[in-house]
Order: sequence, then C-alpha cells, then structure tokens
Amino acid sequence: MVIETKEGPVKIKKSTEGYFKKRGKEKVFSWIVFVIFTIYVLSLLYPFVWILLNSFRDVKVFAANPNAFGGFTIANYKAALATTDDGTSMFKMFFNSLLISTVSTLITVITSSCTAYIMSKFKFRGRSILYGVIIFSMILPIVGSTPSIVRIFKEMNIFNTYFALFFLYSGGMGNNFILLYSFYKGISWEYAEAAYIDGASEFRVFISIMVPLALPAVTSIAVLTWIGLWNEYVMPRVLLPGEPTLAVGLYTLTVKLLDSNRPQLFASVVIALIPIVAVFSIFQKTIMTNTVAGGLKG
Repeated sequence: MVIETKEGPVKIKKSTEGYFKKRGKEKVFSWIVFVIFTIYVLSLLYPFVWILLNSFRDVKVFAANPNAFGGFTIANYKAALATTDDGTSMFKMFFNSLLISTVSTLITVITSSCTAYIMSKFKFRGRSILYGVIIFSMILPIVGSTPSIVRIFKEMNIFNTYFALFFLYSGGMGNNFILLYSFYKGISWEYAEAAYIDGASEFRVFISIMVPLALPAVTSIAVLTWIGLWNEYVMPRVLLPGEPTLAVGLYTLTVKLLDSNRPQLFASVVIALIPIVAVFSIFQKTIMTNTVAGGLKG
C-alpha cells in the first residue's frame, strides 16, 4: 500500500496496512454507535420538549391540535401557581417538598455515614449478625409494612406531621449504607492510627479525617437521595395527607386536569422538574466522578 505524504509517496508494510484497515472499521463502528445513541437521546428528550412547549399553549388551541405550533400563553403557569379551592398552592407544595427532601437527606446521610463507618472499621460482637439484618431489611418491601408504620406513628402522635417522615428516613440502613460501607472500608486505617497517636478521640477521627476523605462519596449520595425524596410519592401521601408535596399534588392534578386542561398540568410538571434539573446540573460532575455502575469510586 502506498500513501501520499508531504515528503512524497511512502510504501506501507502489510502489517501497517492491516492496522489502518482495523482503524477504519473501528471508526465506522464508532459512527454507528454514535448515531444509535443520538437517536436514543433524542427519543428521551422529545417528551420533555413536547411537554415544555405545550405548557405555554392555550388550552383551546391544544385541544384542537396538540402537535400544532402556536397559541402560546403564560396563563397556564399563573393558574398552576395560584391557590386551589382547598387552600393548597404550588408554593405550599413546593415548600413541603423542599423541607422534607432537605431535612430528610441530612438525617439519612448522617445516620448512614455513622452506621457505615462503625460497621466497616470496628469489630464487635454481633457485627456479622447486624450486617445480615441490614441486608435482609433491604429485601422487605416498605409497602408491606406501611399499615404497621401508620399505626405506630399514630400511637406516637406524629402521624400527619413532618416528623413522621423525618423519623421514617432517619434509619442508617438501605442503599446509602451499602455504598458508604464499601467506601469507608477502602480508606486506609493508618490515618486514624496517626491521629490516635496525636491524642485524637474517636469522634475527632471520624469528623476531621474520615468524613473529609469520604466527602465526594457522601456528596454524591446526598444529591441522589435528595432527588429520590423529592420524587417520593407513597410515604408522603400516606403519612402526611394534610400537607401534600409536589409529587402528591401532581398526582391530584393529573386526575383533575388530564381530560380538561392538560397545558396547565404540563406547566405544573415543568415547575416540579426545575429543582431536580438544577440540582443535577450543578452536581453532575460530582455524581459522575464518584459513582460508577451503581457503586462508588474511591
């Protein structure tokens, strides 16, 4: 094989010629994969773009032709943010979701981090049994235990209060525990031993050494937990019926507006998506850097 260069024609050996053929096949394959994934991404984006555009459309124009272009208005967003007949509003539901998601995330991340650190770094009697109980508890569906949870919270007089959800999410178990357990287990104990020599206490070692080393993983877990709690529907609907969150409110609006005013429903969905998109956009690099295929990268 002969190729032209600035210095003139150059003859390439057969081995090199095979290399170029292989690279050419890889390039073609890469373009095929790129096209397939581009189509896949567009298929995911299309529903969101369609909802966003139709959230600005007049209900009559939308009813006449959902796929037409025109009849834009901001009245749907004004109606979505207005107070409803039962006294609730988008602002109130937004506040409930923000309060529950933020406080519950702080509680569950702190308890999960403490539990994972103790289980991964300290040996004590019954440690293996406790670890097995934690894993087994993840198998049990929370829906099956909901009646018992409701009864317990009613006996504690915290049913239909924010504290019911705070208490529910205060456990240090679940997926957060598993991820942080593996991360803390990978941190060298030599850091703690050096701190012990300098007179540091157990609490000081955990706060000043272990938590900063695990901060990227803790941050990623906190963001994912916050997004999950923001979208949580079942437990807020059951334990906090008097203070609906956005997820609960959107379900109510879906039943109410699906057949009568879909553009207003779309506007409500867009409002509910704004915080999630903003949080994920801000912490996207942190999440992608420190979470790999469902695990954590140390």
